[in-house]
Amino acid sequence: MSMKHKAAKRRGTLNARAIAGLVLLAFCAIFCTLPFILMIGNGNQTNSIIQSHDGKAEALAKQQRKDELSRAHDYNKRLFASGQTTMGEAVDPFSGNGSQSIADSDKDYQSQLDLPADGIMATVTYPRLGINLPIRHGTSQTTLADGAGHMYGTSLPVGGKNTHAVISAHTGLADRMMFDKLSLRQGKIGDFFYIKVVGKTLAYKVTSIKVVDPDHFDDLKIAPGKDEVTLLTCTPYGVNTQRLLVTGTRTTMPHPAPKPSDAPQDPTPRYMALYVAVVWVGVCLFVWLYLRRKRRSEGAPSVASTAFFDAASSSSVMTPAEASPDVSNETSTPPPAR
Repeated sequence: MSMKHKAAKRRGTLNARAIAGLVLLAFCAIFCTLPFILMIGNGNQTNSIIQSHDGKAEALAKQQRKDELSRAHDYNKRLFASGQTTMGEAVDPFSGNGSQSIADSDKDYQSQLDLPADGIMATVTYPRLGINLPIRHGTSQTTLADGAGHMYGTSLPVGGKNTHAVISAHTGLADRMMFDKLSLRQGKIGDFFYIKVVGKTLAYKVTSIKVVDPDHFDDLKIAPGKDEVTLLTCTPYGVNTQRLLVTGTRTTMPHPAPKPSDAPQDPTPRYMALYVAVVWVGVCLFVWLYLRRKRRSEGAPSVASTAFFDAASSSSVMTPAEASPDVSNETSTPPPAR
C-alpha cells in the first residue's frame, strides 16, 4: 500500500480514545433517558389496556351492564350492614410482603364486577395529575405491580349512598408512574377525579387530603349517607413510612365537574418525550460535529502530504531527458560585425 493510501486510511478511522469517549457518551444518554422511555412506553401500554377494557364494556348488552351494577350495589349494602369487620389484605400492600391475598379466597368478592372478563373491575382517572389506571380486585403485590387495586373490605367503586371505596396504587417505580404525583403532594382540594365502571363514569371532587400511619383505618370506613372514594398511596416519596389519603366526594357532571376529556390535562408525558428527543438529538449533533471537525483538522495536512507524495512519485519516474535542461532550442547570438 502506498504512503498516500495509508495516510487516507488513517484519516478515515477513529483512535481507541475517541471510540471510548463516544461509547461513554451513548451510555450516559441511555442512563439519562431510559427511565423516561420506559415510563412513556408503559403509560401508552396502560392506556391501550384501558381503551380495550372500555370498548369491551361498551359492547356488553345493556341488561348485562345493569345487572353487574345492581349486584355490586347489593354487595355494598351488605358490606355497610356488616360494619366492615375486615379491611385490606393479610398484610400492608406496601410493606413488601403482600403476595398473600385474602381477597383472592373470597369468591363472592371476586365475582363482583367481573365483566368484561379481563380482570379489570373499573378504571380511575385523575386528568390534572396524569393518572389513568385500571383497577383490579384486591391490593396484593401482583395486582399493584400492574396498576391500581381495590382495597378488600371497602365498598365497590360503583357509587351510591353509604359507600366508601378505597383505591390503592404504588409510587416511585422506576419504569412507570402511578400515584406518584399524589405522593409528591400535587393533589389539591377541589380537584376532580373519575371512576369508570361497566361503561358508567362517576365524578368525585377532592374534599380531604390526610397523612396517616399504615395501620390507621378509621378514615377509610363508610360515613353514613355519603358517597366517597379514597385514593391511597405511600408517602413520603421514596421513604414510604406513612400513607396518603386523598378522598373525594361524589359530584355531578358536567357541572361542577367537567367531563374527563374537558378537565385540565397533565402535560408531563409530552415533556418527557421532549426531554428524550432533545437529549438524543444533542448526542447525534455532537457526534456529527466532532467527526466533521476531525475530518477538517486532518484534511489540511493531508493536502500538503498528498502534494508531497505526488511530487515524490513524479520525480521518481522522470526520464533523463526530462531531468536535464532543454538546450536544443537555445541559439547563440552572433557577435556584432565590426
